[in-house]
Amino acid sequence: MANPKPSDAKTLMVLGLLQAGPRHGYELHRIVVAHGTLYADFKKPTLYHLLHRLTVQGAVEVHAEGGTRGRRGERLVFALTAQGGAKFQELLRNALSTYDPAQTTFEMAAAYLPWIPVKEAEALLAQRRQAIETRHAEVVNELDHLTGEPASQRLAARSLATDHALSLLDAELAWMDRATRHLASPDGRTTSLTRSEP
Repeated sequence: MANPKPSDAKTLMVLGLLQAGPRHGYELHRIVVAHGTLYADFKKPTLYHLLHRLTVQGAVEVHAEGGTRGRRGERLVFALTAQGGAKFQELLRNALSTYDPAQTTFEMAAAYLPWIPVKEAEALLAQRRQAIETRHAEVVNELDHLTGEPASQRLAARSLATDHALSLLDAELAWMDRATRHLASPDGRTTSLTRSEP
């Protein structure tokens, strides 16, 4: 599977919101804004541009609903098509099974993990874990390589950056272990994931 593109997170979010049923554009924007800093750059024009693109692609259908205030006296209502549902499932599974250093797409996909059958969710997360472990090995190798270089500011800077990347990967692997155990538990699909103590 290909690594997610930056735009995939927003597409995944909008298609995911439409899974619950048709929504008008203002309602979609209100929900997006409620997600706080994660989508601080998801402005209303960006949302409508995305909805237009998804409509042209056949993933979303739109109709006008009358009886509202405003200049036109109508609002646009967006609904997911069968093609859009399939695109949502594809993006969701791709985001869950790949490693995206930016994380945005995976964080959005993680919110929809309970929609995936248990065994498939475990398999997708196992694929992701393998990708992270491969990257982890590459970073460890780079860090080991740095230890043979003479002392310098450049060495210190590269060492710090590499160690930071390694720490993030370690934390990601630890989270995946906790999430996998939680999802496999009897109540894992309907209860909160307990945070580990620092």
